[in-house]
Amino acid sequence: MSTPAPPRNNFMTVLLMGMMLFLGIQLIMAPQQGSRDSRSADEIWAKMQTLNRELKDVSIQQELRIYESKLNDEAGKKGMSKEELDKQILRAHLLVADTMYKSGLYRGQLFKSGGVGEDWAYRKLDKAYTFIKPKYEAFYRTPIWGATSVAVNPTAKTPATERTANEIYDQLVIDLSPLAKAEPVFGFIPGYQLIDALVQPTGANPGFSYWFAAFLLALVVRAIIWPLAQKQIMHGRQMMKLQPRIKEIQEKYKDKKSGQIKDPQAMQMETMAIYKEYGLNPFAGCGPALVQMPLFLAVYQSMHHYKFEFTKGTFLWINESSYRFAGIPLAPNLGERDYILVFFYMISMIATTLLMPVTDPSNVRQQRLMGIGIAVVFSVMMFFYTLPSAFILYWIFTNVLSTAQSLLSYRLPVPELVKVQTVAGGKVIDTDASKNGRNGSVNGAISPDFFGKKGTPKANKQRKRKR
Repeated sequence: MSTPAPPRNNFMTVLLMGMMLFLGIQLIMAPQQGSRDSRSADEIWAKMQTLNRELKDVSIQQELRIYESKLNDEAGKKGMSKEELDKQILRAHLLVADTMYKSGLYRGQLFKSGGVGEDWAYRKLDKAYTFIKPKYEAFYRTPIWGATSVAVNPTAKTPATERTANEIYDQLVIDLSPLAKAEPVFGFIPGYQLIDALVQPTGANPGFSYWFAAFLLALVVRAIIWPLAQKQIMHGRQMMKLQPRIKEIQEKYKDKKSGQIKDPQAMQMETMAIYKEYGLNPFAGCGPALVQMPLFLAVYQSMHHYKFEFTKGTFLWINESSYRFAGIPLAPNLGERDYILVFFYMISMIATTLLMPVTDPSNVRQQRLMGIGIAVVFSVMMFFYTLPSAFILYWIFTNVLSTAQSLLSYRLPVPELVKVQTVAGGKVIDTDASKNGRNGSVNGAISPDFFGKKGTPKANKQRKRKR
C-alpha cells in the first residue's frame, strides 16, 4: 500500500473524478437512449408537439435528447445536409423553449390566483432562456437563425401558432428582465441592485463601467475572504515545516524490501499525533474552500440576474464590431460568452494553483498536476455552459488578486511552530523555558523527575540557608 495522500488532495481528487464521471455519463447516455428507442424521428416529433400543448416542460426535454440522437442517425440515410440538420435541431430547441416559457407563465398565473404557494415564473423563464442561449450564440449571426420557425400550440396569452427564433428569444428577454430585477438571490439578497450599485457610480459607460464593476466586485470579495485565505496559506507553510518528521514516520513503517507501508493505520495515528502536538489540522485546507462556496454562488447568481444589463458593456475585443479571431467566435458584449476570455481564465487559474502552498514536498508533482487538471476541467466546462463574459472577467480578476495575495504571503516569515501538547497528549508547560533546558523539560515534554513526592516542582522548593 502506498503512502496516503494528504486530505486536501483526496477531496480534490474525488471532486475532479465526480465531475469527469458526470460529463462522461451525459455524453454517453443520450446516444444510447436514442439507439434503444424504436420510434422514428417523426414519431418523436409528434410526441414533442403533444407535450408542448400540455405544457410538460420536463418531459419534452427528455424527448429532445432522444430526438436529436435519432435525427443524427437518420440524417445520413436521408442525405440531409449539415445546414438542414442544424435547422431541424434548432427547430426542436425552439419548441422546447416555447414549452418552458409557457409553463413559466402558467405557473406565475397559478401563484397570483392562489393555486400554488410558490412563484416559479422567474425560475422557469430563466431556465428557458439558459436553455436556448447556446443555440442563440451559435446561430444568431447566421441565416439559419433568421430562417427557422416552429409550429406551436396557442394559449390565451400567446395566441400565435408559429413562432420564429427571434420572437421566442426576444420574448424571453422582455418578460425575464423585470423578473430578474425583482427576484432576490437565495430569497433575501438583492443581487441585481448590488451589481447595479457598482455600475452606476461610473455613469454606466459601456466601455468602462461594466468591466470595472466586475473588478470592483472581485476586490470587495477578496477583501472579505483575505483573512481566511491568509490563514490557509500560512497554515500550509507551517505544514511544510513538519514534513521532515512526517517523512521519518513514513520511513519507519515502510518495508525495506517491497517499499510498501506495513501498518498504514498505525502510521496515520502517529502522523496525526504529530499534527496535534503542534495544534495543526491537516483538514484545515478544505475549510476555507467550503466557506467561500456560498459567497461564490451568491456572486454568480447576482451577476446572472444582471446578465441583460451586461449586454450593454464592452471590453477590449468584446464589442459589436468584433466577429472572429483565428476562427474563434468573439462575444459582442459582456452579456455573452467569449471563448478567448475562457482561455485567459484557464491560464489565470493554473497560475493561482501553482502558487498555492504544497503540504507534502514529496508529492509536489502529483499535487501540481492535480491542480492543473482541475483548472483545465473547469475551463472545459465553461465551453459547454453559457456564462456571461462579465462573470468570467470577474473570476479572472479574482484569480489575479488571489495570486497577488499568495506572492505577498510568501514574502512574509513563516510563523514558528509552537507545541501545544506533548506526544502523550498532555499540555506543554513553560514552552519557552524548555528551550533552555529549565524545569526538567526537553523539547516541550515534561520529565517525570520534575515533580517531587508531594506534587510540588523540585525547582520551586526552597533551599535551606546555611548559617
